[in-house]
Amino acid sequence: MPQPYTRPLLITADNGVQEAVLAVAAEAQVDVAVAADVGAAAVLWGAAPLVLLDAALVEAATRLLPLPRPGLVVVARTIDDPGTWRHLVTVGAEHVVELPEGAPWLFERFGRSLQGDPSADVIVVAGAVGGAGTSTLAAALAYAATRDRTRSVLVDLDPAGGGLDLMLGAEGETGARWEELAGITGTVDEVVLLEALPRANGLPLLTWSGESQREPSVAAVSQVVDALVRPPGAVVVDGGRLTDPRAAVALARCQRLVVVIPMRVRAVAAAQRLLQRVSRLTPPTIVVRGPAPGGLSTDDVASALSLPVAAELPHDRRRPVEEEVGGAPPTSASWQRVCRQLLDPSADAAA
Repeated sequence: MPQPYTRPLLITADNGVQEAVLAVAAEAQVDVAVAADVGAAAVLWGAAPLVLLDAALVEAATRLLPLPRPGLVVVARTIDDPGTWRHLVTVGAEHVVELPEGAPWLFERFGRSLQGDPSADVIVVAGAVGGAGTSTLAAALAYAATRDRTRSVLVDLDPAGGGLDLMLGAEGETGARWEELAGITGTVDEVVLLEALPRANGLPLLTWSGESQREPSVAAVSQVVDALVRPPGAVVVDGGRLTDPRAAVALARCQRLVVVIPMRVRAVAAAQRLLQRVSRLTPPTIVVRGPAPGGLSTDDVASALSLPVAAELPHDRRRPVEEEVGGAPPTSASWQRVCRQLLDPSADAAA
């Protein structure tokens, strides 16, 4: 039986980038294949466990190579153009690393390329419009996952959402929030990070402080997410409407993208635009939320999006009041059924 291909692939025509990457590879005792352009890289594109793509070649890669693919890292000596970070969404890169500053991260990533992919299941919950209910569903999924997994963590990547700790009644809990992690530049120890996070009814939570004066960069968020996905378990991300570039960090790593759509005409139209941007990264799972003031049905939504509707969130008039006070997410039998289905679609289908 043929052995799997194990050499990472570097795609660059820049001698400086090549020298910087190969120096780190030599220190990590990793043999790297090098291609000077995306055309030459095509033969190894799908086989390499890790692909390092020069930022200057990102646009060519989007035209000529099948995307997304796991284990894709964008590398550069300097990144002056903020638009480069937006390519995280375009190409599905898990990280953008500047060299030589990012050499320690790259050294660690070479090691992981030989050990296999991260262990955690990453689930990103996004909303077609504001107020779709992504925070409620993300929290419910994270709590539900703790019943079946060794650990679960809830990550808030919607800086305009007001903070998940407020919704969960955990604003008084001590622990590191994004403000405290804003200055991170190197590899983050996952054990130390998890111990530092505040708890919401026992669930590790990473969110925004209401009084925050500092916000993390995309690079800092990437380092933190890298740490959270290493141990086995579930990482559930509230991505809001995915308008913030930092949400792309989790989107590039996720195994499941859950899109919540209120059953209103404008929300469905907004979902169509959202899916045009993100559906190439991972097949979306569509969840709808009532009520439907105009009489839309799940079949109408499925037809408009050309995608099946996986679940309909239970409508609870009391929920806005409960979230105003702060507390645990809904745990009714109908909510638990939806969470089980989204956490393990294969088990639901078998049942």
